Amino acid sequence: MFFIGIFGIQNKEKEIKYLNNISCNSCNSESGAKLIKSYNFFHFFFIPLFKWNEKYYVICSNCSGIFEIPQEKGKRIENGEDVEITYWDLKTVETGHYNYGYTAGSKCSHCGRTVEPHFEYCPYCGARLRN
Repeated sequence: MFFIGIFGIQNKEKEIKYLNNISCNSCNSESGAKLIKSYNFFHFFFIPLFKWNEKYYVICSNCSGIFEIPQEKGKRIENGEDVEITYWDLKTVETGHYNYGYTAGSKCSHCGRTVEPHFEYCPYCGARLRN
């Protein structure tokens, strides 16, 4: 978050909806998944004025695999349309390039809190995360 006086820039992640019957590319199962929207926004007195860098992610409930889906499909689902997400729509996301709190492998083994994947030490308890 970037904040100067009465305005600033912030990123946000929002859970849109739970989807049923997604064909996961990682575990090859038909399971449910969470649809997540990630975006940056500019705010004035904490009132969002405009958004950019909108991306939509699907997180498999079976294996916690994270996949990016096309923005147009994500927007249509968010607007309440019945859109099918196929196996071919799911683009695997490398853990280091995704900053959402559900990132696999980014939990501290000591306190259990979510941390950024590139951290060497937990900012909450100070435990070393990597050997």
